Amino acid sequence: MFRTFALPLALTGALALTGCAPAPAPPPAAATPVVDNPADIAALNDARAAFMKAYEAGDATAIGNLYMPDAISESNNQPSLVGRDAIVASLKGMFEQVGVKTTLTPAETRTLGNVGLDRGTYTVTVTPKAGAPPSTSEGRYMVIYVKDADGTWRVSRDMDNGLMPPAPPSTAAPAGESKQ
Repeated sequence: MFRTFALPLALTGALALTGCAPAPAPPPAAATPVVDNPADIAALNDARAAFMKAYEAGDATAIGNLYMPDAISESNNQPSLVGRDAIVASLKGMFEQVGVKTTLTPAETRTLGNVGLDRGTYTVTVTPKAGAPPSTSEGRYMVIYVKDADGTWRVSRDMDNGLMPPAPPSTAAPAGESKQ
């Protein structure tokens, strides 16, 4: 008989004791992220300027340092580059062949807490090191920044696309051959 009353009595006692305990403190309220903090906007503007300067210098490592280690870069008509190392390797290969002058003109630069956005247009002039004439292209870009643990804004994702479709393949005959 004792067994049939022991469990309900124990549960009733436990419930009574918890009812007397003070309620746990509510979790602290989440801080509302700051929108368009002027210092953060200035930092994104500085990052954009550093990007253009490093491109003109042909410094793939400096550009890579502007990216998060797990960044993804998706350039017009190119395969996606996943990770800072892949981005740097691609840039090193490009800079061996060409010099690049990039002008980024922002249309919108925003931040929300530790996330930032930079969107605008670009003009890129590529000069082959082999002596061919330079070519210029224009397009749009969008960059998503994340404030790193050390407080530095770094590129998490970037994407660009040209305003003009790619030129069709040349139908001209190779030098020394006639077209028939």
